[in-house]
Amino acid sequence: MEAVVNREGDALESIYKRYESLLRTVILSVIRDESDVEDVLHDVLLQLWEQGNRYNPNEKGLRGLLVTLARRRALDRLRRRAAYRRATESLKMDADNPLTCETSTMSNQVEVHDLSELLSRVMQELPAAQKEVVHLAFFKGMSQREIAANRRISLGTVKTRLHLAQRKLHNYLAPIQNKI
Repeated sequence: MEAVVNREGDALESIYKRYESLLRTVILSVIRDESDVEDVLHDVLLQLWEQGNRYNPNEKGLRGLLVTLARRRALDRLRRRAAYRRATESLKMDADNPLTCETSTMSNQVEVHDLSELLSRVMQELPAAQKEVVHLAFFKGMSQREIAANRRISLGTVKTRLHLAQRKLHNYLAPIQNKI
């Protein structure tokens, strides 16, 4: 450590050779990710080099100091990783995020298009009279009275046709309702 304090170039190399295996084990036991071990080990040695003058040999000994530094730097790495994950998740959940909104909007457009095609196919299965009242009521927004007046049919006939069409549509779509 005296050589580190005096900034002798080979001091860190000698410490690295002596304690590398121990420090790798300590770091890996905390972060459990082989890819980060080298970076954390580098951080430990850099901290030792920069703050070597604070070393007190009577306090812990070099081995204890290095193990403490390695554990602390590894925990710091874990905390940074967790903070990054939380920030990433928060960004994904953010309703104002243009990336999320764009994906969500595009997904909704696809779903609406698919449902529209399904409904068109199902509507083709209806008799012409029922199809006409459904179209006028649900797509044109006409009331049952307006349909009756417009088509010159009784209100009861409009209600019956709508009721029969709705029942047929319901029976056709019921088996796939949970998928829609």
